[in-house]
Amino acid sequence: MKALECYQPRGIAKLLFYLFLLWTVICCISVISNNDYFIEGIVCSIFFDMTIFLTIFGILVYKITATDECIIIRKWYGRRVKVKIDDITKVVFATLSGKPVDATRIHIYKGKKKVLSLDPVMENYDKMKNYLLDHIGEEKIEIIT
Repeated sequence: MKALECYQPRGIAKLLFYLFLLWTVICCISVISNNDYFIEGIVCSIFFDMTIFLTIFGILVYKITATDECIIIRKWYGRRVKVKIDDITKVVFATLSGKPVDATRIHIYKGKKKVLSLDPVMENYDKMKNYLLDHIGEEKIEIIT
């Protein structure tokens, strides 16, 4: 089976990237025009720019990949968590209609620990939801209304 990927929307990262560029230009103009606070302006610019950069990086890095035998979650800085389908103890579908097909949020548990949460805003959310319904046994599925 081809690997199925689910990730955060890339539009948010693009928006933050443009905010990053705009803030950098504004800080450069401000620092150049006001020599009294040159060092403070540079420090604030670097701090804010690094915060936006790390947020963009976190959005672009976070990805969930599902194959036939496991689910791989890539988090910050390349950290990966691998969960085998057999090790999943519970999948919780939060839904208003009582049907897992209409789930508004999905939580995956390994043992008692929540390993993963899926939001409907994520790219390929519906495909991942269908994958979980196909590969997880009925005894592991829990529906919360």
